Amino acid sequence: MRLLILPVLLLSACTSVVPATALRLRSLSPMEADPAGFAVTITLPEGLDIEPSSARLKFTVTRADTGEIHENTFVLDRMAAGQATYRVAPSDLDALRAAQAVARQWKAEADDATSGSLNVTLSPCKIGAGPAPEARVSVGIRVAKDGPFQPLVRNAPISAIADPQQIGNMGACSTIQ
Repeated sequence: MRLLILPVLLLSACTSVVPATALRLRSLSPMEADPAGFAVTITLPEGLDIEPSSARLKFTVTRADTGEIHENTFVLDRMAAGQATYRVAPSDLDALRAAQAVARQWKAEADDATSGSLNVTLSPCKIGAGPAPEARVSVGIRVAKDGPFQPLVRNAPISAIADPQQIGNMGACSTIQ
């Protein structure tokens, strides 16, 4: 089973992706890893935060031979106030494990025809005037509960994740976490 991880806020930050981490993540099996250990941390610049309750993890498994798609979206909870670190909500762990079971079954039935992806989405918001044009962001990912955060994107310019018009149109944060 192939895995595609589309990290938080990273649609075009390819030049800042840490290659060693990206390679390690490609070998991760989303159907075997304990979802209680999944976590993403984002180092945000001054003037930028994440809108409360907007973080989600989408887990998708597809079968090319049958055309079947099993797709679920799970809530990501912010782990601590003041930090942009997210984990799968405890109330969603059993449902994610059930989705993993479907992936394992499909892999057993048709390994080469089965692929999967993890996609983290969230809604950034401005604090005050928002981030400076030269602001930087970093993203780390953890796949084991007590494991270290692996750097996925290191010190990327904010322009790598959003153009100035998007930042200008970004809403103000409703509540800073």
